[in-house]
Amino acid sequence: MTHDETGWFGGRRRFFGMAAAFCIVAALLVAGCGGDDDDDSGTSAATSTGESTSAASKEAKLGAALLGPKNDQSIHQAGYLGIQAAVKANPNIKLTAVLDNQATAQKQANAVQTLAPNNDIVYVLSNAFSPVLDTDAERFPKAKFIGMEAYTKNFHDNVYAAAVDWGASSYVAGVLAGHMTKTNVIGFIGGAEIPPTVQSKNAYTQGAKSVNPKVKVLTNITGNFADVALGKQATAAMLQQNADVILPWLDAGVVGAYQAGKESGKNPAMFKLTIPDCGAYPNVVGTEAVNTVAITKTLIEKVAAGTAKPGAAFIGLQDPKLQTLALCPKYRENKEIADLTKKTIDDVNSGKIKLQENALNPRPSYDHTEGLGD
Repeated sequence: MTHDETGWFGGRRRFFGMAAAFCIVAALLVAGCGGDDDDDSGTSAATSTGESTSAASKEAKLGAALLGPKNDQSIHQAGYLGIQAAVKANPNIKLTAVLDNQATAQKQANAVQTLAPNNDIVYVLSNAFSPVLDTDAERFPKAKFIGMEAYTKNFHDNVYAAAVDWGASSYVAGVLAGHMTKTNVIGFIGGAEIPPTVQSKNAYTQGAKSVNPKVKVLTNITGNFADVALGKQATAAMLQQNADVILPWLDAGVVGAYQAGKESGKNPAMFKLTIPDCGAYPNVVGTEAVNTVAITKTLIEKVAAGTAKPGAAFIGLQDPKLQTLALCPKYRENKEIADLTKKTIDDVNSGKIKLQENALNPRPSYDHTEGLGD
């Protein structure tokens, strides 16, 4: 699928700074910001699910808590931009606070308990908040909770969650890695050992071995998504073991992976997580592009308008505007790679390819949906 068909937005480090951030938000609502970053023209995360749903006119106060920093070049930044987009498109939604870097269980509990009494809607980002929502949702029945990646074990009629099956795009990356490797050694570098990381590692391995049973998959969970030094160290170690394709499943720490790749002189093929950035490293194959911006915006608008259904929605590769493996220009123009990518995505969606159970989010016992829905 081409750039114009998917509506992906581009951008290098211009994500930093408020002017850049507002440019991206504008791209959610109109055709795009423009710019001269041709290298990224077909590789950025999807901008929108369509026209604004325009939440009901009744004022709704919104507070948010993020596990990581709101400028991490990855999921937390995307969630923050989705919040901004919803507020911009719906003047009745009033943003009261964004608490980022809520990295411990105590901080997460404190954030929810601080926001819930004073807001109509509380948005949290990260599955680390799931236990807090299970505990506190019923304590604050007047608040509506949006759990981005945070679905609860038990059903609550005031919790609206969306969880991405990150393993779906990781499987596609694994198929490409298994196909591309010349040394039969590939690598996966994760940040924190949380379910999405583990699921992605398992899916990447499954995908690689489906096309190349002989491939060896090196893995390293650094313990930190944002630590550049750890990302660099882990990548350098894999290069010494002859890995020639690597998935750094990291946020800001991916900069270290790029540094190690360049300094080695080997420039191994690599993948990127969440926000495409084809211009930052000469051999980025593509991005496990997840449109947390659009998902966040849609959920906030639906909850504010009273049209959302409580429960959980699981997002795989059904809608390329929400999640896909977006190839960078160099590889998108390679017919063999482009065709293999498309076929793999199609086969996952049709059920011809089934991901292992340990590569997907466990489904809850209560009713849930596959895909975000209309």
